[in-house]
Amino acid sequence: MTGSLKSVWWLVARGAAAVVFGALTLVWPQLTALALAWAFGAYALVDGLVLTGSAWRHRHEHRPALACAGAGALGVVAGVVTALWPGLTALALVVMAGVWAMVTGCLELWVAMRMRHELAHAWFWRASAVVSVGAGVLLWLRPDAGAVAIAFVLGVYALIAGGLWLAAAWREYRAHSERDSRSWPRSASGARVAH
Repeated sequence: MTGSLKSVWWLVARGAAAVVFGALTLVWPQLTALALAWAFGAYALVDGLVLTGSAWRHRHEHRPALACAGAGALGVVAGVVTALWPGLTALALVVMAGVWAMVTGCLELWVAMRMRHELAHAWFWRASAVVSVGAGVLLWLRPDAGAVAIAFVLGVYALIAGGLWLAAAWREYRAHSERDSRSWPRSASGARVAH
């Protein structure tokens, strides 16, 4: 599998995880704090693993890769914490989710600005980062909000971010397909000349 198609699958995995999490929290807004913590933890873990994989793919860009790896590590830590302490109070969940969203968003924004020429979908990174920071700020503005309000903010954020990542995947897939279709006639004519 080429690097471009691998990138598409990373984007699809990240977008799908976000959309599933967002849909769950919005379809069942009466989730208990325990269920919400489990759902958030699973999402943060998947998102963190995908970001860590992306950091590995771009490891030649040292500082952006470190920032991406930092955001990924934060997601993994958030996922592990909710798995180890699923009985988090709503306040503890808001604090953790708010920190995760804001720090991840800031790191992604920095990566997108630093690698704007290398990333084919840098503006998707920027848009997702802004949405992430916005969700974190909303959570921190009302740390006393109940589980329903937390679920709504996280759900809307996840659906928007997931939609952006899936759109980025589709755009990159189309660009890859167009490159293949343009290169095919040249390779075919080359084969005819060789014979």
